[in-house]
Amino acid sequence: MNRLPIEAHLSKAEVFEIVEKFLSELGLKIHSKDMERPWGGFFVLDESQLLKFKSVFFPEIHLSEEQMAQKLSPKFLLVAPGARLSWQYHFRRAELWKLIAGSSSIARSSSDEQGPVSEMNLGEVVSLSKGERHRLIGTTSWGVVAEIWMHTDPENPSDEDDIVRLQDDYARK
Repeated sequence: MNRLPIEAHLSKAEVFEIVEKFLSELGLKIHSKDMERPWGGFFVLDESQLLKFKSVFFPEIHLSEEQMAQKLSPKFLLVAPGARLSWQYHFRRAELWKLIAGSSSIARSSSDEQGPVSEMNLGEVVSLSKGERHRLIGTTSWGVVAEIWMHTDPENPSDEDDIVRLQDDYARK
């Protein structure tokens, strides 16, 4: 699975360049990218390529026709060594994560109290439930995590406004 040469000493620009080249070589189209996040950043892939994204990165996951018809926001999250995303949850989505390169940890809990931190295993799917508190954490190197949103209410799909931050190292609301 780790076909990306991601190392701790690489700059953010170098990591983004490597991941962008990797996606391009797979024939995946990038809809947008954000290198401005204090914890790293992300790539949003073209929604029309969801089936290809799923078959490459989540082949073990079954999605119904209804789920495939939704906007599932296929993404790659890039978390820097020692950085972490906010302690957060969502009202209208569950998420699937898979570490595809580098190293990362995750904290999870059913309450607002941050749960224990555990190392993510390369190639293992992490299923986050709607409302489950979670945080992606950078460890010793850059972590590259594939993500799919699983909308829990198709009539009111989740979006970037569906983030409830309980704690944030960068003072975001």
